Amino acid sequence: MRIVAEHLSYTYNAATLFATTALKDVSLTVEEGEFFGIIGHTGSGKSTFVQHLNGLIRVPSSMKRYKKKKSKKNPPLPQTVLQVGEFDLTDKKTNFRELRRHVGLVFQYPEYQLFAESVKEDVAFGFKNFAEKKPTDGEVAEAVRAALEVVGLDYNEVAGKSPFELSGGQKRRVAIAGVIVTRPEVLVLDEPAAGLDPVGKREIMELLHKLHREWCKTVVIVSHDMDEISENCTRAAVFAEGSVKYVLPPRELFRKRDELRALGLDIPLTARLLEKLEQAGVSVDCDFTAEDFIAKISALRGDRA
Repeated sequence: MRIVAEHLSYTYNAATLFATTALKDVSLTVEEGEFFGIIGHTGSGKSTFVQHLNGLIRVPSSMKRYKKKKSKKNPPLPQTVLQVGEFDLTDKKTNFRELRRHVGLVFQYPEYQLFAESVKEDVAFGFKNFAEKKPTDGEVAEAVRAALEVVGLDYNEVAGKSPFELSGGQKRRVAIAGVIVTRPEVLVLDEPAAGLDPVGKREIMELLHKLHREWCKTVVIVSHDMDEISENCTRAAVFAEGSVKYVLPPRELFRKRDELRALGLDIPLTARLLEKLEQAGVSVDCDFTAEDFIAKISALRGDRA
């Protein structure tokens, strides 16, 4: 499912004294099959944007009470476009329930949203909620088993347990299973590795790549970790003050060191090391992944030996 946003704006508490503009004329396209990153400071609009993708936050024109404003002497504002696959998220007639079956959204620290008495019940909730017709017990068990196994958990071992008996890492995997159980085409995750140690971060990113290969065509992650973006994403969008500043592959994006720092953002460790090398008069061309950096440095040392 291709994601297309054009001229998307959003204001919290609109028409009140507490109005806060979160998105300002955002235009952004995510192609089907991408592992796409979104970066930016707290308050940059990145989380507001991804919550639009499954209709958790609605474009005003999609609301029943919305009335199109009469044109005035001023030129009309550009028309907002928000399309996810076949779903037009600006249209009141869009089936948002069906949209949410195809676009899964995993919040930051999703393990805090576990609620059922057993892991099976928790994971089954979304499957039952979005099913076109009431599923049989066998269909539910099969869907839950598949979702748990794809996130690396043993169904027979954990299905009957309370989710609160599990380790932190297992809880996060159960929470992800509860979102992917509907087999969404697009999986959106807000800070999926937040709070994890280096080993946990590596394991969760390996899981997301597995889901990308086997389960969800498109993965979108929101992250403040530039190493996470450089190591995993095909392209990344930089949000700042509600606007999109750049949309580039990491190889090109992290060459803009000064521009990113001016926005108050960090750069990957590899970019910092390359900067030090440049200051020492050594130029190395790499894609900012650790693997490529090590290979290029090893080749450079071999040439100089």
